[in-house]
Amino acid sequence: MSTPRPPKIACLLLGCLLAPGVAAAEIPSAARLILGYPLDAEAGDDESPLAATTEDSAPPKSPWTVTLGAGLSYSQTDDVTLGANFNGSVIRDSDDSKWTTTLKYVYNFDESEVKDNFGIIATNYEQMFESNRKLLWFIRGSYQYNQTEAYKTRIKAFAGLGYLVSSTEDLKLRVNGGAGGSKDRNGNTAFIPRTTFGYTLDWAINGLTRLTSTTSIENDIGNYADYYLVTEVNLTVKVSETQNLGLYLNIRDEYDSNPSEGDSWNQIWLTMGLSYGF
Repeated sequence: MSTPRPPKIACLLLGCLLAPGVAAAEIPSAARLILGYPLDAEAGDDESPLAATTEDSAPPKSPWTVTLGAGLSYSQTDDVTLGANFNGSVIRDSDDSKWTTTLKYVYNFDESEVKDNFGIIATNYEQMFESNRKLLWFIRGSYQYNQTEAYKTRIKAFAGLGYLVSSTEDLKLRVNGGAGGSKDRNGNTAFIPRTTFGYTLDWAINGLTRLTSTTSIENDIGNYADYYLVTEVNLTVKVSETQNLGLYLNIRDEYDSNPSEGDSWNQIWLTMGLSYGF
């Protein structure tokens, strides 16, 4: 039996020392071999291009919301009639401002006679003051057409100040007041200066149900006993929290304390149907 030579003994000892380290060594992944980076980077390690996307890196939510709806309508003027309605809205809501534009159209007929052909488009812009996040200024306007009323078309424009009574995630309540005026195409066609006072309510009752309401009283500055009172309430119930499809029920009431000849004192429209937001 021959004695091992010193070089062979040294190689054998070196192999014994290196074997545990080789066995414990991490086998490089395909991502490391191709990209040169580890696949599962340590938390806070920005070197990995394949690190999991966090909420901070997610794209910000768009401030724009568009909603379209259609369904049946019920109106009460001199008669009670049934028909159809279409509505839509475009809203831009940011941390310090809100711009809302809405469209509503109602068409009712009975025995081939038009009983109601009413449409209104309105826009409202609100901007909060930097010095006081509870105070805001607003400017709003509307144009409405009513085939069955003598005035036919009516234009309104107002500007003023508002105050946020509540601005929580679930309940937003604003009160406002200002001045402006209105002008009808027929009847009293002069521009009538008016004041306006009212409120806007947005209440998320739960994850599926939302109630919104607006009311404004618009008095004739020259004769304060003459006024318009406009109230609108809208209830929306979503089909599910993950879908934008919902059911809506809307009531709009317009009261004129001193209508022109051929116009109504009070008009009520009730609309309902399906809405989709995106």
